Amino acid sequence: MPWLLFPTAPTHRPDELYRVPTDDGAAISLGRYFPKSTVAYTHPVVLCHGLFTNRYAMDFDEHSSLARFLAGEGFETWVLELRGRGVAGKPSQATFDEQARYDVAAAIKTVTSTGPQEVLWVGHSKGALLAFAHAGLNPYVPLRAVVAIASPVHFDAHPGVRRFVKAVKPLLHLDAIPLAAAAKVAAPFGLPRHALFEHALNLDNVEGHAVRRALAHTVADIQTGVARQFVRWVENDVFDANDGFNYREGMRSLRAPVMLLSGAADQLAPASSVEAARKYLSHVVESRTLGRATGSAADYGHGDLLLGRHAARDVFTAVAAFLRRYTQPKAL
Repeated sequence: MPWLLFPTAPTHRPDELYRVPTDDGAAISLGRYFPKSTVAYTHPVVLCHGLFTNRYAMDFDEHSSLARFLAGEGFETWVLELRGRGVAGKPSQATFDEQARYDVAAAIKTVTSTGPQEVLWVGHSKGALLAFAHAGLNPYVPLRAVVAIASPVHFDAHPGVRRFVKAVKPLLHLDAIPLAAAAKVAAPFGLPRHALFEHALNLDNVEGHAVRRALAHTVADIQTGVARQFVRWVENDVFDANDGFNYREGMRSLRAPVMLLSGAADQLAPASSVEAARKYLSHVVESRTLGRATGSAADYGHGDLLLGRHAARDVFTAVAAFLRRYTQPKAL
C-alpha cells in the first residue's frame, strides 16, 4: 500500500546545530560541518535554501548533500535555515525584506564570530537572492564569493512562474502557504506528471525515492509576507523591497565575484533570468548552464540542481572549484 512507502525522516545531524536569534526578535538555525579532508580552507561556506524548502534541501542525504560534499572537499560548511522553519521556529509574520536584512546578517555575524573575516555564500533560488538583496542594503558585507544556483533576478522569462503565482494567489489571506502538509500527503505517491509540479524539478533527473523523501521532509510552508512579495515581483517584473528599495540596482554594491548556475530545463528560473544578473553585478561573473549540450548528464530543472542523480558530479564539483579560487588552504 502507498502509506508503507512513506519515507523515513532524515537521521543525520551536522557536527553542531545552533538556534540563533535575529536583531528583530525572530531566529534562524545554523548547522555546522567541520572540514572532512586533509586540506582545510580558510574561508567557511554558508549554504542557504530556497523559497519553499528547508535546510534539508542543502543537506539531503549522503548522495545529494551539497553541505557534506563541500565539507568533504575541505570547507567548513554552515547550513542556514531561515526563520519559520525547523529549529528556527515559526514567527507569526515574515517578509523577504526581513529575511534579507536580519536572517542573512545573523548568519554572517555568527560565522565570522568563529574567526574568519569573510564568508563564501552559496544560495539556491531565493537563497542567493537574499545575498544579493543584503549586499544592496549593506555594501560592505563581508562576502568573499557568491554562487547563485537557479536564482532569477527577472521574472518574465517563462510562464512557469506565472502558473506558480496563479496557484498561490488564492491563499494569500492565510498566515502561510501550507505546502508542507500537502507535500507530506503526496509523499508516498510521488509527484504526478503535471505541468505545475514539473516546474519544481525535472522528474526524469531524480530517483523516485528521492522525490518521495523530498516531499516528506524538505518542503516548507511559505510565509504569506514573502509570497506577496514574490507575487508582486512576478506580476510586475520587479525585484524590490516593500519600502521601494530596488534590489536589482543594489546588487551593484556587491564586490564579491559571482558564479551563476542555471538548469537548461529549468521552468521556474530559466537560464536567461539567471544570466540577467550580469547587468547588475560589477565584479567578476562566471556562468554555466547545466544540460546535455554543455556536457552534463541531464538537462537540469530547478530542484534537481541539488537532488539530481548526478548533481554531485555536475553541480557540486563546479561549486567547489569556483569557491576554491577565492580562498586558500589553512596554514598547518
